[in-house]
Amino acid sequence: MTTGQPNDALARRRAIRLDLVVAVALALILTIGWTLTDWGRLSRMLLPDPDDMMRIAQVRDWIAGQGINDWTQYRMAPPEGSPMHWSRINDVGIAALILLATPFAGQAGAEMFAVLVYPALLFALALFLSARIARRLWGPSAGPIAAVLMALAYPGTTVFIPGRIDHHALQVVLIQIFVLLLMRTPTLKGGILTGLAAGLSLVIGLETAPQVAALVAVLAMLWVVRGMNERSRLTGFAAGLGVSTLFFLTFLRPTFWSPALCDAFTPASSTGTLAVAAALGALAATTPRLASWQVRIATGALLGAVSLGLTLYLFPSCISGPYGEMDPFLLKAFMPYIDEANSVFEQPRLARIIAIGGVLAAACITSAWMIWRAPKRWAVLLPIAAVILMSGLIMLLQVRGAYIGAPLGAPVLAGLVVAARARTTWQLPAVIGAWLAGAGMAYATIPEQIELRVARDTSMVNRPTLQVVCSGGDAWAQVDRFKPGVVMAGTNVAAYLMGATHHSTIGAGYHRNNTGNMAMYRFFLSKPDEARAIAAAWKTDYVAFCPGDFVEIDVTRNYPDSMATRLQHGQAPAWLQPMPLKDTPLRFYRIVR
Repeated sequence: MTTGQPNDALARRRAIRLDLVVAVALALILTIGWTLTDWGRLSRMLLPDPDDMMRIAQVRDWIAGQGINDWTQYRMAPPEGSPMHWSRINDVGIAALILLATPFAGQAGAEMFAVLVYPALLFALALFLSARIARRLWGPSAGPIAAVLMALAYPGTTVFIPGRIDHHALQVVLIQIFVLLLMRTPTLKGGILTGLAAGLSLVIGLETAPQVAALVAVLAMLWVVRGMNERSRLTGFAAGLGVSTLFFLTFLRPTFWSPALCDAFTPASSTGTLAVAAALGALAATTPRLASWQVRIATGALLGAVSLGLTLYLFPSCISGPYGEMDPFLLKAFMPYIDEANSVFEQPRLARIIAIGGVLAAACITSAWMIWRAPKRWAVLLPIAAVILMSGLIMLLQVRGAYIGAPLGAPVLAGLVVAARARTTWQLPAVIGAWLAGAGMAYATIPEQIELRVARDTSMVNRPTLQVVCSGGDAWAQVDRFKPGVVMAGTNVAAYLMGATHHSTIGAGYHRNNTGNMAMYRFFLSKPDEARAIAAAWKTDYVAFCPGDFVEIDVTRNYPDSMATRLQHGQAPAWLQPMPLKDTPLRFYRIVR
């Protein structure tokens, strides 16, 4: 009887070691390859996404002495600045790597080290967790398969590429941890860790709130069905969720703390989280008195409704969503053109729709097949299936659902490869088909190659936008040589001004910057004389313009007499002095007073 236990422990250690080696190797190989491919931009500290540029600016400010509770970006809409909705949690890892490397590499070298290593570390962890989840779903052979599929899980892999230091990669990892812990045997310790992961995810950002809610619903369902067997885990989860939220309220509450906001770590979100923690704690405490599943489901539904109702009563702004405080003009002119905030079906090309949604759609179908195939294992299968299906629903409204769903789909899709390998007939075609069905990169490359060969108009295929071209090369290094000042710039390039230069910007693509963004739009959409008055009111020193700015609102047709149209045609007014820039379509002007 005792001889099996050491063997089991040894096998488990070997499995963990194998998964770790595969994860680290894949992360290292892909990170090196991605870095070499994009070195032309990375070497100039031009990160893949505007949010990454703004994030490095935030981290620099924190290292330079800005308070941990002060999330304001003072170089946006100066002099008061604009509050940001990003917490400092994701900044911790980036700042730690910079501080660690600065004595050896200097500030610039340390920043380069951080923007390369931070996403690579999270990528390795995500690959490892994918393998661990797959082993619980399908058995030992599924671990390495899931790690490889996770490495191919486009578009989810884009949050792990070099330079992607925004918080989405960390959110993916936390959801993976939540799922893995929920698949295990219920214990008090497991419940506490799960609650901590959920609380941490919600403080980082509310993008994953639907997935967290789905997993909390799964936890509640497990408690309804199992009763006392789930009591300890439910108790631990409530404690972990409540204590972590109270901890962050005590030590990380931002200085801008408005009850009107429902977009991040706010009074509304923290109240709702604490209400849910209290409700779950009450359910755990009263479990011995709730004898039947019917009583448990009724009691749970009642307390859940009370928690939700109380939060909405105290913070009615949440009814209008995270962007309820935005100016109506910005909701019309700005938000519809943020790619990740739009439905997958609003993508401009069929190949793009398949690239974004293909692997998640396959994971949704496979999740249903997985549960139908082994209904008695529903308690193990349901957590990851719930996240995948919720992510699929979100993707129908907002593309951002795919960035969580695609990586989480890898362990599920590994089951197709395992099943194909077990076939006795047509094994090779089945294995090839299973790998293709589970590889997100297949959905990203095959339809696009077909489109390139059959489409008559390929002008939109694989062509960088003008905004990307404007932010390339050494354009920002040239701009940074001019005396620091306040710049009026469109939202597409403003974050690069923040992260790559010492200048300040009035507008930028962040929804809390209502005042600055409205001033920016008024400037570019007004006639030159009115625009000059707006620039003077904001003490603006420069104007930056990319020929791709405002094309989304068809500015030359809808605002024919505007500053943007004049600049689009190269007809700057006399009070704008062109500043010399080479080898870039970006235009930079000094305001002559």
